[in-house]
Amino acid sequence: MTVNSTSVLGANSATTTPSTKKSSGTTETPQEIQDRFMSLLVAQLKNQDPLQPMDNAAVTSQMAQLNTVTGINNLNTTMQNMASSFAASQTVNATSLLGRTIMVNGNDLTLSGGKPADGALDVQQATDAVSVAVLNGAGKTVRTMDMGALAQGTHQFSWDGKDDSGNTLPDGQYTFAVSASAAGQKAAVNTLDITSVVGLQNDPTTGSKLLTAAGTQVAVSDIKQIF
Repeated sequence: MTVNSTSVLGANSATTTPSTKKSSGTTETPQEIQDRFMSLLVAQLKNQDPLQPMDNAAVTSQMAQLNTVTGINNLNTTMQNMASSFAASQTVNATSLLGRTIMVNGNDLTLSGGKPADGALDVQQATDAVSVAVLNGAGKTVRTMDMGALAQGTHQFSWDGKDDSGNTLPDGQYTFAVSASAAGQKAAVNTLDITSVVGLQNDPTTGSKLLTAAGTQVAVSDIKQIF
């Protein structure tokens, strides 16, 4: 009987793929793979043609394939454990930000308890004029603030919660938009939220997310500054 080097593990085996699936859809353990391999090898040796016995090279080749599959499965398990440990560590570290004030990309302003709402601008180049417009939930401009000329860099501002007529507006969520010019041309400005961390959400797919007072979710890597 002629035997090729892949006959023991079979045409549907895991000799060329990192993980082996059972019929139920679950992944076989390295020990289960080894047991199945040895059972097939013993059965093949018992039923081989005495006149054409399986040579040592074929057995060695199949043993090497088994070791490769087992090694890959062990590596996958190790990497999964490392990923789980990293995610858990990230969550623990993120809890230290609860109650802290952070700066992230965004354009939200939160009025609460009569306190001023803070925001920031990341000016990409020196500007001649910068104007901040505060908008209510309906998208209507309720206050316009002239910030004058600004140098390149990050600049904070504070809104006292009043409209252009000096009336105090109710607590809630507002947004802001920025217009800037330099040498008569429109200048690029990124808007930034200054908000507090009020909660933490652990997502197994995307990792830990910080919940902010502005009602947004941000990753730790999105934080520009911590106060």
